This record gives sequence, structure tokens and C-alpha cells, in this order.
Amino acid sequence: MERGRAKVTTGAFYNSEQRFPPPNCHPGTRAQVLGILRSWITDVADLTSIYWLYGAAGVGKSAVAQTISEDFVASHLAATFFFARADPSRNNLSSFFITISYQLATSPTLGPLLKYPIDLAVCENPSIIHATLEEQFRDLIVLPCNWLAACGLTERWKSLPRLIVIDGLDECIDIASQERLISIIRQAKTVTAPLPFKFLICSRPEPRIRNAFRHQNFHSILNRTEIGESFESGKDIAKFLQHGFDRIRQEHGQSMAHVAEDWPGTGIIQRLVQRACGQFIYATTVLKFFLYAHSGSFFLTSWRTF
Repeated sequence: MERGRAKVTTGAFYNSEQRFPPPNCHPGTRAQVLGILRSWITDVADLTSIYWLYGAAGVGKSAVAQTISEDFVASHLAATFFFARADPSRNNLSSFFITISYQLATSPTLGPLLKYPIDLAVCENPSIIHATLEEQFRDLIVLPCNWLAACGLTERWKSLPRLIVIDGLDECIDIASQERLISIIRQAKTVTAPLPFKFLICSRPEPRIRNAFRHQNFHSILNRTEIGESFESGKDIAKFLQHGFDRIRQEHGQSMAHVAEDWPGTGIIQRLVQRACGQFIYATTVLKFFLYAHSGSFFLTSWRTF
């Protein structure tokens, strides 16, 4: 895999320095959707193997993907890819399967089993890192997994990390590639010997992504959940805002000594929750506006005119 290392997009890893600090679910928030996903991930029956979590921009999909990745890194997580529209290395699929296979080959748990067949695939065909996505997927992921089956190790998959988290698929700038990736995964999960991995895919419900998931072969293998104003998002945002304002008071205690302890007050919090319309990004922006202020007088003046 060393030959293909130059094409690995490390910035797409869940723990990449490039993404620091990553979005994350505030403690006690998104409990319902996180609970649903955790149950799906740990379900040994494997009734469905693909989960599409979708919602509008700013509702917290990436935070959920990050939290799930961190929660299961020591048990179920096999690989991650976090897309980003503004990052040329993460807004396309050119390195997607190379990056996924690299994580499989270097995993403390999967590496001892998959590194050899993945390395062999690259050694026998060095040009694979420039081949089509379908060929990369076949040679770097499917065939190495089939090699394990041929060695009689199929049963071991039940105790191995099998979760692949894909976040921000809609931020892949080539719309056709979005459908193409979904199609590749669908085909791999509906063959006679389906790929053993589970896929958590997070994205906006863009028309072509939504249409791709409507394929009839997805009916028995796909779960989907919309994240937005459902799942008690209002309560979660209120909790997030209150914690943020409490933090501001602590960090600027001297300049805000004359401010009421319940600042900014329940009424203001609820007004902000209504304006957020289920979008955590709105609440985050509000807190940043106050967090980086330099004086208590700025806080009060800004708040009255906000």
C-alpha cells in the first residue's frame, strides 16, 4: 500500500488534524438519533447494512458522523471519509477508495488480515491507483475481503470492525459521482456474497442522491432518517446555547460581573431556538459572535441590538 500512499487523503479521516476541531454533538444532545444509529451499528442480525442520515445544511449531520466515529473507533469503526466542498482533496472521489483501503490495511484489527491482499493488489497492478472507481473498489476492497472468505475466515467478520462512515456526500462537487458511489455500494451489498461492511452515509437530500437511494434494490438493505426539527432538536439547541452562554460568563467573569446569572434569559434562548429552525449552525454562529468579543460592554450592547 506504500505505492498508493501519496494518493491517500488523510484529511478525510475522522481524527485528521486538518479538520481540527471537528464538529461534535454537545453532551446530552442528539440523544435520540445517536441512539438509533448505535442500535443499528451493534445489531448482530444485520437486517440492513446501509444507513442514510440526511437533512438540510447546518442541522448537525457532520457532528453526528463525528460522534459516531469517535464512539466506535475502538470497536466497530473500520474507515471514514469526510467530504468538504472547499477542499480539493476532499471534494471528489479520485482518492476515495484508496483512502478507505489504506485505513483498512493500517487498522490495528483489520490490518493483520487485509494488509497482505491489499498490498498484493497494488504490487501486481501499480496503475490501480489511477484506474476507474469501479476497478479500485473491486481490487482494493472487494477482492481482499473475498480472499479472507477463501481462507475460511468469513465467520471472523462478526467480531471485526465493519462500519464505514461517509459524511457530506453532497459536497462531492461532481454530482454524477455522488450517484456513482451510491451505485457501487448498492451493487456490492446486493450480490450473492455481499461485502461485509456497514455504511453510514450522511448528506443533504439533494435530488440525485435521493433518487439514487430510491433504487428498488435498496428496499431491503437501507434505513433512512431525516435529521432536522425532529428528534427534539429545539431542546438540544436550547441546551447547547445555554451551555455556550454559561461558558462565556465563565471566561469573561470580571467584565460580566454585573450581568444577571441567568443571562441571557430563558426568553432570549427560546427566541434563538425558534430562529434556528433546527439548525445547530445558527446556534454555533450566535455563540461565536459573543465568544470572541473583547469586553462585557460589547456583550450587552451587541445583545440588545442582535
